Amino acid sequence: MTYKQLVYISMAMLLCIGCESSEELLHPKSYVLARKTAEAEDKNYPAAIKTEGTRRKPVNPEEGMRLQDKYSSYLKTTPDEIKSLLLYSFIDEWLGVRYRLGGNDINGIDCSAFARRLYEEVFGINLLRTSIEQYGICKFFTNQEDLMEGDLVFFRVRGKRISHVGVYLMNGYFVHASISHGVMISNLSDLYWGKRFAGAGYIPKK
Repeated sequence: MTYKQLVYISMAMLLCIGCESSEELLHPKSYVLARKTAEAEDKNYPAAIKTEGTRRKPVNPEEGMRLQDKYSSYLKTTPDEIKSLLLYSFIDEWLGVRYRLGGNDINGIDCSAFARRLYEEVFGINLLRTSIEQYGICKFFTNQEDLMEGDLVFFRVRGKRISHVGVYLMNGYFVHASISHGVMISNLSDLYWGKRFAGAGYIPKK
């Protein structure tokens, strides 16, 4: 195998795992699902998810208060509404980390790898690696009013392809690794993200 062939294969593999996947993903109407009233217990999602596998240590009270004060300001809410301290301690460690296509660590990370690490470390759930694979294991819905903390939010940055993923927080805000600013918190009401919002999904309980 020639050097040029090796370079070509490496570039192709890298493009397959990043946020800007070139695979076509049109949503079949039969797959677009709303949450059912019968699944009312999922309103505590992701608390309803088994989290025995979480890697994070409990947050001490002083640190918890700091996180509540900081992220209640970010999310336009009151400190007592910031309840998932493991989630926000994870976000706090990653906020500002630069974007790197194919990256998976503090030196640079892409959108799907960030979502995967968050789910693994906070919720004890192993997501698949790419945004398209993550989309494929979700129950999908398009109504933003149904969004709950921990849901995956998907975007079509270019054309009809799913090419970006983030994790929903509250009040329209979601955390994600953006190409331009790295790990950050954005809002679905932002003109850029609002136009490109494709829908959201949650991991069904087994």
